Amino acid sequence: MVGGCLSRLSCFFAYGVGLLLVVCIQDAEASTGKRVVHKRVGDTEEFSSNLPTEGVTAATWKYGSTVVADHDRGVSKKELFQSRLEFNPTNFSLTLRDLTVGDSGDFSFLSEANDRQRPTVTITLQVHEPITEHPVLTYSSYQALNGSCVVSLKCSSATHSNVTWSWAVGNHTYSGSELQHTIRPEDGGTTFTCTASNFVSEKSASKAVTCSNKYTDKGEFRSVLILSVAGACLMAILVLTCVVVRICCCKKRHEGSDSNDLTVYADISDVAVESRTPSTLKPCSLYETIENCTGSDAPITPAPQTVYDRIQLSRLRKASVSPYQEVS
Repeated sequence: MVGGCLSRLSCFFAYGVGLLLVVCIQDAEASTGKRVVHKRVGDTEEFSSNLPTEGVTAATWKYGSTVVADHDRGVSKKELFQSRLEFNPTNFSLTLRDLTVGDSGDFSFLSEANDRQRPTVTITLQVHEPITEHPVLTYSSYQALNGSCVVSLKCSSATHSNVTWSWAVGNHTYSGSELQHTIRPEDGGTTFTCTASNFVSEKSASKAVTCSNKYTDKGEFRSVLILSVAGACLMAILVLTCVVVRICCCKKRHEGSDSNDLTVYADISDVAVESRTPSTLKPCSLYETIENCTGSDAPITPAPQTVYDRIQLSRLRKASVSPYQEVS
């Protein structure tokens, strides 16, 4: 009995301690005031510590590690922000005008109340360039074998200040600057909306895409595909046949030229005409003047002096008026 009571009492005590720790942690986080502020270029931001102002004996604002304002001396003479900074000595707030992207950073407030150090308040400032132009939407598509269309889309923007991309297609949303989506002819016109956004602005662009499939009948589409493949195969066979025939003709022509590569000079040699005595044999040549090759001293009838004269001998005609020799 006593043990059970002690057990329940210990559980209750542990629960109370845990709850107290959670509350203390939440209070500590609230007192430190860590937060992030998003602003656009050209805006004005007033930094406040959200701490009580009673009994404050010291108050200092820092940008990073540099002191920019102080309870006793006001705004620092370093003019880090080129006279765009103001300090309120009553509520210890800090105001920065005409914000630029370069002003982004951590602003810290350090203070003392009744000579006791208070928690440091840190405010992170992020300055963004607003998106002023609509994004550029481009797309391409191809038709799948099942008759549907695969659409590839891409969005781009000239602004590079933490841009987030999103897509809206009907009731569906997607993230990223690129999207690939499948549509069907029965869907009609499908609208794709691309949105470029950051913390201070957003711009959108839309495009309606239709899947136009002229072969809505799968049987017709299959027939056209088969005919196309058959035509391509036939064309390849014809080309191959022409190439083979061409190679064979060239080979035969080459062999014929090798076998007939003989000239008249290969068969012409000196010959000797028999005479009554071997010592009187004279060699005769086709190109030599035709003489008495017999070796005898008997007179012979004058004959043509060259082979060419012999060929022309029986073909003498009247002189031709043409500058070219007439051959018959």
